Order: sequence, then C-alpha cells, then structure tokens
Amino acid sequence: MKKINTIVNIFGFLFMLTSFFSGVILWKILPQGQGFQGGRGELDVNLFLGLTRYNWADIHTVCSLIFIGVIVVHLILHWHWIKNLFKN
Repeated sequence: MKKINTIVNIFGFLFMLTSFFSGVILWKILPQGQGFQGGRGELDVNLFLGLTRYNWADIHTVCSLIFIGVIVVHLILHWHWIKNLFKN
C-alpha cells in the first residue's frame, strides 16, 4: 500500500509541475492574440522549445486531465482517513 501511495504521489507531483509550467509558458511566453489576424498580423509562428502555442495547449490539457485522475486515485487510497476526519 505504501509503495502504491508513493507512486501515485510522484506521478501527481510530476503532472502538476508539467501542467503548471505549460500554463506559465502559455500565459507569459506564448500569449494569445498573435498570428495572422486576417492580414493585419504577422505570418510568423511563435515557437518555444520547438512547439507552437497549440502544442503547448494540448500538453497542458492532457497533463491537467491526467493530474485530475491521479488526484481521484489519491482520494480513493485515502478514503478511510477522510471518513475518519469527519467522524471526530
């Protein structure tokens, strides 16, 4: 049980960090509102580490969904503790 809990915690931490950093990249490095803009904007494609904003958004979405799944597993593993918390 301890080994499973440790693995779940490590995966949760890694996916949380990935989601956090990809969110910061989307927010600060590759902000919205850039691109073609119907001929008014530049045709340049902004990249960060070889990935476009859309690639980073996909990474952010997938890692966030996996993180939510890991949190659900974490709550299931600690359900007995959570129930006892509200009993006392």
